[in-house]
Amino acid sequence: QAKGLASKRGESPCSAMAPPSLLAHLDASKDSSALSLAYASVGDEGCNVIARYMRENVMLKTIDLRGNSIRADGLVVIAHSLRSGSSVTSLCLKWNHVGSHERGVQALSDVLKGSSSMVQLDLRNNKIGPECGRHLGEMLRENSTLTHMDLSWNDLGPEGGKALLAGIQANHTLIDCQLSGNRIAEDTLHAIAFVLRRNRQAAPLSASTFKEGREAGMGSPGSPGGPRGFGVSRDIDLGFAKGPTTGASFGTTGGTQRPQPVVQDEGLTLKLLQREQNYTNAEDARFFGEVAEYIDLLQLDVARNKKYRTDAEERERVVTKGFMEREMRYAQEIRELENLLAKAKGEKDELLHDTQYLENEIERVREEKAKTVADRMKLEEIARASADRLRCDIRDGLTVKADLETQIYKVKRRQQEQEEENARLRTYLSKCKDDLDRALR
Repeated sequence: QAKGLASKRGESPCSAMAPPSLLAHLDASKDSSALSLAYASVGDEGCNVIARYMRENVMLKTIDLRGNSIRADGLVVIAHSLRSGSSVTSLCLKWNHVGSHERGVQALSDVLKGSSSMVQLDLRNNKIGPECGRHLGEMLRENSTLTHMDLSWNDLGPEGGKALLAGIQANHTLIDCQLSGNRIAEDTLHAIAFVLRRNRQAAPLSASTFKEGREAGMGSPGSPGGPRGFGVSRDIDLGFAKGPTTGASFGTTGGTQRPQPVVQDEGLTLKLLQREQNYTNAEDARFFGEVAEYIDLLQLDVARNKKYRTDAEERERVVTKGFMEREMRYAQEIRELENLLAKAKGEKDELLHDTQYLENEIERVREEKAKTVADRMKLEEIARASADRLRCDIRDGLTVKADLETQIYKVKRRQQEQEEENARLRTYLSKCKDDLDRALR
């Protein structure tokens, strides 16, 4: 089946060596705008089929390949499929092993340098090493569409962080970059956080752009990609509850005018800008800058919470849909079981009827057997009487035979005696004749 599907799609036999379930899923999603293969054990072998699917599906926007044991070679194949006119906006590859060799990240970076559609990229927990930081930095230097990138829980290290910072400083579109668990130096994280905040403030649609990006975001409420995703946190005391910050302090120690913060209260923003511009010392400017940061982050938290609520509603919808589907499936199974039960009852009635018929037949056969046994016993009685009578007749015959044999023996004995007497008489007569003849002469 897999070979036939491969020939139908024009694939080589090698690229068709994928699980039938993967091929079936891709066939069912041929016109879909989203491809979700989370934890599907795709591996590098299945990437060829996925790459073919990506090239053929012009409607594809989001791809989720998390937890599929994809290594560098598989990423190279997927990256090449993104090269030719792809409209993919979101690519999730977390919980794989694409950092097994730098050629995978290099191929993806080379493709994303000229990408005009990619907005979100999730590469968290992929064992990406410091040597890949240079490729990612070069990609960010030339890319102008990517707004969200998650590199949490890799191994970029200090050198990889510096290479990434060099690319981010030249980038003006990236507004969210998660770097938790990468052992990046603190000052590098501060610098990256400052550049990201600069990009968010200078974004064409300001808060709306960041909110839309988070609504199609690449993390979950419990993932490291939340508001503390840079591995650096800080609390600002404003006289009420403390809250999180994304990165480090973004304030300056000089009198540079700040861009417009991402808040909706323009009056408060103007007041903060005026206070920051009319500072009496650097500490006041830093304080008001941090207040602006905190308000900005509160707005981001609101967008993130709305995203979480949307996700919860989506999960509730999916769960409800699943329950309804299961209920429909169970109802169908109940109907099928009822039909089977009715059929079983009919078969049971037929079996009972056949059993009753067989019992009647067995009773009839028993009666016939009893009659036959009675007839046999009568015949046996008759046979025994006949045998006794015959035995008596035989005894009588044997007795008669013995008597006759005795009489025959006696008759034969008398005949023998008579013959002996006759022989003696003939001898005597012969002697008498001889004596008579001599006397006559």
